Amino acid sequence: MNKKVMALAVAGALAAPAAALAQVTLGGSIHLQYFNHDSGSAGSQTTDVLTTSEPEIYVRAEEKLGGGNSVWLQCTSSFDVIGTGAQSTTGGAGWCGRNSAIGFRGGFGNVFAGTWDTPHKLVTNLARGWWGGTNTLQGGSLVLLANDSQSNAGNSGDSFYRRQARTINYHSPDWSGFTLNAMLSAANEATALADSSPLTPRMYSVGGQFRTGPFFAGLGYESHSDFNPAGLTTGAGYQGGTDKSYNITVGYTFMGARVSGLYMKNEYEGGDPTVPGEKLKTKGFAVYLDWRIAGPHSFYAQYASADDVEFTGPFAGTVSQTGAKVQGVAYGYSLSKRTQLYVAYNQLKNDSNQNYSFGTIGSTATSVGATQKVIGVGMRHSF
Repeated sequence: MNKKVMALAVAGALAAPAAALAQVTLGGSIHLQYFNHDSGSAGSQTTDVLTTSEPEIYVRAEEKLGGGNSVWLQCTSSFDVIGTGAQSTTGGAGWCGRNSAIGFRGGFGNVFAGTWDTPHKLVTNLARGWWGGTNTLQGGSLVLLANDSQSNAGNSGDSFYRRQARTINYHSPDWSGFTLNAMLSAANEATALADSSPLTPRMYSVGGQFRTGPFFAGLGYESHSDFNPAGLTTGAGYQGGTDKSYNITVGYTFMGARVSGLYMKNEYEGGDPTVPGEKLKTKGFAVYLDWRIAGPHSFYAQYASADDVEFTGPFAGTVSQTGAKVQGVAYGYSLSKRTQLYVAYNQLKNDSNQNYSFGTIGSTATSVGATQKVIGVGMRHSF
């Protein structure tokens, strides 16, 4: 066999498995941050922090069935190069702990089951654009508005910015710019409840989005039944309740500047029989700016504000000075379409009776009325 024939034979052997795997895709992203953090708490030191924000690696596969229909699957896992993700094999840091599912799609839309961002969260993400949800350096707005975030979450907790596990989903096709998303969590999702418990935890989430030219908007609703948001475990215990959230997004892009706004209102039923009829309400708004100035240069800004906490029931009224604000600015320089360097400043300022914290709510490490400040650099790379 001469060299030419041998080369063709080798090329054919190498091409065969590539063709068999033509519909399998591997990709992901790394988002590294290094910043100085001042908690603003009495007696606390400022410290430097090296961390990542939502690093991931995914495997996607799709089989074409004909007639425009296909079966698909996706497994997205943590891809943390500094090792913190390796400390856990559960939750968002676990194997397939991020958006992961198997589904069937066609002209009717997309039906799938697995772990995925809720439709309510997708409406929120439409607004925030470049900005993070809850990370310290370039996030924080959803700490105030949604009571933090949860990934690979079960039927429990108080967050309205969540990636929910064990769900059934429907995402519609594009109807002249309008899309509809819906999600239902399985009622038997693991919640550590006894079989004899009368509670049936379940989540419903729905969101609609509309895009036409430079304009976009979204409207979302989410309901949590029997989620025990306050974590009641003593006394008479938690007797059930329904927690609700509504969000609205609107935005416009002009001359390279993307301006968007987000409003969110949440309502929690206490579920404590010793305080019948009690409800806690929070609400607030955020505005975001993503401005591609020229060439590789970009400027970003965010402002979020949470109103004072309100109660209904036996202790009805507004608790004064329980709001907070997040303010951030950043400059980005794109080395390529897949890599960006940036420098950012971000702060969370609590009112005198509040102690929100970057990444958590009500953290004991944050003094009431404290102002947290961070300044640092970041790098994003997708592959």
